[in-house]
Amino acid sequence: MAGRANVRPYARRRGHPMQKKRRLPVLNETSEAAGIGRRQVLQGLLAGVGAAIPGTAAHPMRHYLASPATTQAAAAKARAADWSAEFLDAHQLATVQALCERIVPGSLAAQSDRFVDSVLAVDSKEHRQGFLSALGAIEGESMRRFGKPFKSLSEGEQVELLTAAAGGERGQPDWIWTPGTAVQRPEHPARTTLRDHFDHLKDWIVGAYYSSEAGLKELGSTGQVFFASFPDCDHEGGHSD
Repeated sequence: MAGRANVRPYARRRGHPMQKKRRLPVLNETSEAAGIGRRQVLQGLLAGVGAAIPGTAAHPMRHYLASPATTQAAAAKARAADWSAEFLDAHQLATVQALCERIVPGSLAAQSDRFVDSVLAVDSKEHRQGFLSALGAIEGESMRRFGKPFKSLSEGEQVELLTAAAGGERGQPDWIWTPGTAVQRPEHPARTTLRDHFDHLKDWIVGAYYSSEAGLKELGSTGQVFFASFPDCDHEGGHSD
């Protein structure tokens, strides 16, 4: 749908680091059947997608992507025929599902919402609280703007809200070090903004999607064999940051 592409802020635009082709291990059927393939690809994912997500070094999803065994366990739970949410309540899950489709169209079919819940179910109290705080911030903004929960908004309203959130200011301004000068961080105190909360949720959803089979195929997997480099983005309309 026309509005969705504008809300894939993680993605590859002209000049974005992910637009440069990255090397991936070329796998064969034996290695994939043995489970080696996913471990290797997740390491490539850390170097590729992870490097393209601002602040990802400290994000909980990076920790899980660095642990293939944990990632596989969460993915297996998500695929279970009798799956039910372990951490999120029904309202929260519906909100996450709506966010998945708006931020990464197709991620709901890849069961990204289930993956996120499975990870949160075994995550730390701190990480759980961070996720719920971010979810609450989006919900609060939805109530402020439209007087109803995010999950009840029309697609256009959801896109409007998320586009505004993605274009907002970060709590900690970006800073650039110039070689030959002293390293001085910004004097502005760190604060958490709606943009920060949006980015936090986005990183969860992007990480979940790119740990799925559909996400891996988008990065270059054809099932049993992986391209030696990432293909350029070919989504209609491109993506924005």
